Amino acid sequence: MPISDVHWTPPFSGFYKLNVDAAGPIEGDKWGIGVAVGDNEGVVIGASSWQVFSLPNSEVAETLAMRKGLEFAKDMSFLNIIAESDASNVVLALNAHQQSLNYVGSIIRDCISFKGSFRRLIFLHVKRKGNQATHYLAKYALKNLDCIWIEETSSCISAVLTFDLLLDFL
Repeated sequence: MPISDVHWTPPFSGFYKLNVDAAGPIEGDKWGIGVAVGDNEGVVIGASSWQVFSLPNSEVAETLAMRKGLEFAKDMSFLNIIAESDASNVVLALNAHQQSLNYVGSIIRDCISFKGSFRRLIFLHVKRKGNQATHYLAKYALKNLDCIWIEETSSCISAVLTFDLLLDFL
């Protein structure tokens, strides 16, 4: 399975990198989803965080995070996407087109159907340390209302995203 570095790295020219993650649950059934899109210069083009409820487990939450991220990238009209998740089982299922007959399988089918919305769509696994910004966004969603940032992010989120990028130059 393809795996990227242990810190966030910009995509190659002509691509945008979509990172997704889920966190939770808290308060019984509340999950958070975080999404960030960066360009090949390391600039964050957009980010979002959402609360979702009543998911049965982390596999469903991580798969739903990918689906919401792809929807976000489609809505932003990106054509070439590298989609990263720290959920290796989700990335493996997406790359193998594994569509089981359960809840996760239906979300995987949705994700695969997004391929027609992009010129290129590549799914990669990234270690948690390479996905810190979206993990932070997912945790942020657990205690805050749904948020979408386009071209500008809040200072606390910018700090996490910048730290992730700085590791590339150290």
